[in-house]
Amino acid sequence: MGFVIAIVVLVLVGVAVALWLRNRSAAEGSALPAPQDPLADSTGGPLDGLGVGAVVSHGGHDYVVRGEIRFDEDGYVWTEYHLDAGQDVRTWLSVDLSDGTDVALWNAVDAPGDLAPDGGAVTFEGRTYKKVESGSARFTSTGTTGLPASGKARYADYKAEGGRLLSFEQWAGEGSWEVSTGTAVGVHMLEIYPAGRAAGGVA
Repeated sequence: MGFVIAIVVLVLVGVAVALWLRNRSAAEGSALPAPQDPLADSTGGPLDGLGVGAVVSHGGHDYVVRGEIRFDEDGYVWTEYHLDAGQDVRTWLSVDLSDGTDVALWNAVDAPGDLAPDGGAVTFEGRTYKKVESGSARFTSTGTTGLPASGKARYADYKAEGGRLLSFEQWAGEGSWEVSTGTAVGVHMLEIYPAGRAAGGVA
């Protein structure tokens, strides 16, 4: 009789242990995150992560974003990013998201002192540019830009046949015009590595 009771007790203990283990596994399983598709499209935009400290790769060159200027002209907003490729060339990436995604890469140029956006067309280095738009905007500056934290700027943008761009900027509404030439860039031609990640995806 005692032997039968011992068998029954062992069976009950085994069942209790089995039920406890099953409940524990279910609880741990419910705490695990849902599986993620590593090949799924990113929920961010193509320029997600672009900002001071990021790296922009384009045309075989890697540029570090040193500074950022955000312009606001009565609600019309665009941004310029100061890029550094280790060369003595002042380079900018402009991004306008107001109507689609307009991106252009700019290089500052040494222009004649009398070159100014005075009319509907400007000739520079043998190429004629026609005015696209002009105006003034408030700006805020972060990082290394050579500008104060905020202020006001005037601008004028021109475009030549073939898509070549010419831009004039004047800070604080006085002084000489800063002149840059540029070209439109397809977003798909840019690789953005947010701050903290090196080009190639290595931190």
